[in-house]
Amino acid sequence: MNPKKLALYSSVFALQGLSNSVIPVLPELAGGDNGGSAVSTLIFSGYFMGALLALVPFGILADRVGNLKVLRFGMLLTVLSGFFIIFSDSPLIIGIFRFLEGVGCGAFFPAAFSIIAEWKDSQQSLGEFNFLLNAGLAAGVFFSGMLAGIGIKTAIISFTFLAGVSCILLLSKAGKLLAHNNRQQKFALAESENLVMKQQNAPLLPELKSYLEKASETLFKTDFGKIWGIAVLVYGTTGLLTANYADYSAGFLTKPELGLAISTSYAAAMLSSLLAGRAAINSKNIIKIGIILASAGILLSVKLPLLAFFLMGAGGGAAVVGLIMAVSRVSSSGFAMGLFNTGIYAGLGLGPVFGSFFLEPFGYETVFLGSAFILLAMLFVELE
Repeated sequence: MNPKKLALYSSVFALQGLSNSVIPVLPELAGGDNGGSAVSTLIFSGYFMGALLALVPFGILADRVGNLKVLRFGMLLTVLSGFFIIFSDSPLIIGIFRFLEGVGCGAFFPAAFSIIAEWKDSQQSLGEFNFLLNAGLAAGVFFSGMLAGIGIKTAIISFTFLAGVSCILLLSKAGKLLAHNNRQQKFALAESENLVMKQQNAPLLPELKSYLEKASETLFKTDFGKIWGIAVLVYGTTGLLTANYADYSAGFLTKPELGLAISTSYAAAMLSSLLAGRAAINSKNIIKIGIILASAGILLSVKLPLLAFFLMGAGGGAAVVGLIMAVSRVSSSGFAMGLFNTGIYAGLGLGPVFGSFFLEPFGYETVFLGSAFILLAMLFVELE
């Protein structure tokens, strides 16, 4: 593997592994018996809220200052957050740095995808990158569960160390290779280098206003709003279950069993993404298949956790392929794809928080089953 790929691929694996290594030990990070489902949910969702708020601003910033600078900042913030989570026992401090870890993620991904899109073997590299993205997510929950007997934060320590090594690679000569031949996609239609420089040096606030106007027009005058809403619900309902499953399953699953169950969802997402990408099925039907699989997984979660997480992962992996295909018919711009990704993180960040308000009055199983039926209602949303 060439040095620049090693630097980027190791970074996404470590970043995603660290993000998910907290899931099997959420009750302990939330303070054990002194905490509760609400605290666990906030620690879980803080990461996704940070990413949600950071995606678009850091995507714009990458256009202005360069992808490599933003990429490095994202990994440095990830490593810093990991260290504070390791050495703190305060749920408040852990929650704050989970949020900042999410900001690091939001800075990392727009820059990373922009860099890969400019490589000659971009299609193959994107496949490799996404494979390692999901592999990191799976490894995070799997090893966190397996190593919990040694120490609650053993996996968090391990992935923080890996993130630190990757950060060193990004700061080295290998990282500098990522900046070579790196042109700004936003200005691809510019007539000259002088015009590019003028756009890059333009005031930031008018540029942000322009992006907000584009976002409003895209959301409300096309099918994009429906697509965005489906993404929020797919990831909101599955995120709600994932965030609360450690508490819910405490009486019948060990930490290793919980880590294994959740990790199967990412393995299934890897498989279903490949199959959906190669299937001769239109995007609307792929989305519907994904919704049905994810809903079935949520419904089965109260009895068959391993199968449940496999189906949820398979549904999410298929749905995201169909949703991206649908978005590309509206607009294939990087801005549109970035805006779509905010829907995923909005679901992951807000779904668990919103659902937590219903856990105490109705109980876990009722809330899980109710969310499955809400997701199934998306089958009746008509897309062109």
